[in-house]
Amino acid sequence: MARAQQRPVDEAQRFGRDTLAFNRVVNLSDAVFAIALTLLVLTLDVPTTEPHRLAEALADQLPQFVAFALSFALVANLWWQHHRLLDLLESIEPGVIGINLILLAFVALVPYPTSLLGVAPGTTTAVTFFVAVFVVLTLLHLALLARAGSRGLVRGEVPRMAYLGLLAGYGVGALVLLVAILIGIWSPTLALVIVGISIVLGPIGARRTDRYMHLATSTIEDRARRPTTGRREAPPERRRTKE
Repeated sequence: MARAQQRPVDEAQRFGRDTLAFNRVVNLSDAVFAIALTLLVLTLDVPTTEPHRLAEALADQLPQFVAFALSFALVANLWWQHHRLLDLLESIEPGVIGINLILLAFVALVPYPTSLLGVAPGTTTAVTFFVAVFVVLTLLHLALLARAGSRGLVRGEVPRMAYLGLLAGYGVGALVLLVAILIGIWSPTLALVIVGISIVLGPIGARRTDRYMHLATSTIEDRARRPTTGRREAPPERRRTKE
């Protein structure tokens, strides 16, 4: 796949998919996402109350459960997007690794704004901080893919339009969340509703992109396997007859 203004990467700094370095990046990423998803349960407080008031105490904690569910869905969706992104790469280099580490730092941070959102769900500060973390995470995915594309690390069979579509998808996702932040200044609840809608619409768009990419990749592979058609050389007997 042709990339405009690609900067060559020193082969000594390029780590292919079959190398230990590439696999360690993938394993570390999956581990951080898994730990972040697990730690989200710690944002739920166990109520300390009389047994006969337990149901009432759980009802009071409904905002914490909503924050947990919303955050879990967002992180799970980001993990899937991250998985798709790494699957597009044929190799990595230090710049990609650095961006990925910053991305993982914000993934590990997610339980903290989730706790704030559960404690104060109706406040502008809690909602803005919560959504802002996911804006940064979306932009870091965009930066990671852009860096890989500019360094020629994306698999050659990935169509250029699919690559540009993924970049645009991350950009649109970040824009939607930024709009949610602005709306959150006026109505925090409406901002969370917009975030919830994005959780549903995001995977739908990603699935359509995956279908297009699979179709385009399959077409390229079929053309590669198809024998070249051209003028066949006449058999020796026929050539001698013409002579």
